[in-house]
Amino acid sequence: MTDKRIDDRYSTNERFTTLRGIEAEARKQLSPVVWNYLNCGTGDEVTLRANTADFDRLTFRTPLFAGISNPDTSTEFLGHRLSFPALIAPFGGGEQLLDPQGHCATGRAAAAVGVRQIVPVAAAHSLETIAAATGVAQMFQITFVGKVDSVLAMIERAKKAGYEQIVATYSPIRQWRERMMEDRFTIRTAMEDANYGPGKSDPEMLREQLAFEHPRWGWDEARAVIENSPLPVIVKGVMEAEEASRCMEAGAVGLYVSNYGGRSIDRMPSAISALPKVRAAVARDTPIIFDSGVRRGSDIAAAIALGANAVALGRSVGYGLAADGEAGARRVLELLKSEFWTTLGHLGCSRIDQLNEAVFHA
Repeated sequence: MTDKRIDDRYSTNERFTTLRGIEAEARKQLSPVVWNYLNCGTGDEVTLRANTADFDRLTFRTPLFAGISNPDTSTEFLGHRLSFPALIAPFGGGEQLLDPQGHCATGRAAAAVGVRQIVPVAAAHSLETIAAATGVAQMFQITFVGKVDSVLAMIERAKKAGYEQIVATYSPIRQWRERMMEDRFTIRTAMEDANYGPGKSDPEMLREQLAFEHPRWGWDEARAVIENSPLPVIVKGVMEAEEASRCMEAGAVGLYVSNYGGRSIDRMPSAISALPKVRAAVARDTPIIFDSGVRRGSDIAAAIALGANAVALGRSVGYGLAADGEAGARRVLELLKSEFWTTLGHLGCSRIDQLNEAVFHA
C-alpha cells in the first residue's frame, strides 16, 4: 500500500509540485528590481555563492537495509513544537513587495504546517498585527542599535503581544549590495512605498534601527540588554567559537549561526562551514538556529547533523510568497518538510536526534 504522504507530493490539487517551479513562478511575478533585491548578496557575491557551494560539497552515506519507513520529523525548540526543524527567517524591509500581506501571510503558512516564524522589526506590519494574524507564539528579531532603553521598550512591547523569544542582530554599517545600487533601490524606499506608519511597523523605532548615524553598540550595551530583557535572547550572526562562548557568558539562551545569506559583507566564510565550530564551543544542549544557503530538505538534514537544532528559511519562503502569497509560502514549507522526511529515511534515521556527522562521507 502506497504511503499517502508520498502521493501528496504529486497531488493534482496543488498548484506547485517542486521548489524549482515555485522559484520560476516567483521570477515571473516580480520585477527585475525586486528579483535582484530578493536574491542579491554583497560585493562580488563570493559569500552568497559559498553558502550553497559548501552545502554541495557535503556527501551523505546511505546505509543498506536500515529498515526506516516512517521517520518522525518533529522536534521541540525553546518550547515551540515544530513539525520539522524549521523556522521562517526574519527577512523584512521589503517583503511587502513580494505580497502585501507580508509576514502575516508567512505566519499563517507557518502555523498551517506546524512551524514558527521569526518576525523582523522592519516588517511591513506591526508586531501586534502579525501576532494577531497568526495566532501562534513567535520570535521577534530586533537590531541592537540606538538607545538601549528604546530597544528594551520594544522587547517589552513584543512580550505584551505574545512573543516568547527575542532574536538579537547587529548591523554596524550599510551593506554594499551592487545589484541594488545599480537598480537605485533602497530599503528606505521600500519602507516608504509600504506606507509605514501608525498601525504598521513602529516608525520611530524603525528610524532608529535603520539610521546608521547612531553609535554602534559594543559588548557592554549588548550585555545590558540581554541581562535586562523581559524575554530570553538568542544572538544572531554568530560565526566564531569565541563569539559563541561570549554570547552565552553574557546570558543569551541560544545562538543563531548566520552570515545573513551573504547580504552583510562579502568574503565571509560560508555559514555551514562555521556551524561545527560554534557547536563545539558551547554545551551540547545550547539551542542553535542556522541559516544561509539552505535550499533543500537535504540541506536542512545536513545542518542538523552538523549541530543546528532548527533551520531558518528565508529566500525559499520569499519565493513562495511572491509566487502565490500565503498558499505559496505554505507550499514551500510542505515541500521542504516532505524532502526532509525523505532524506531522514534514506539516511537510516527514524528521528532527527539521530542526525550527526556520521551521516557524511569522511
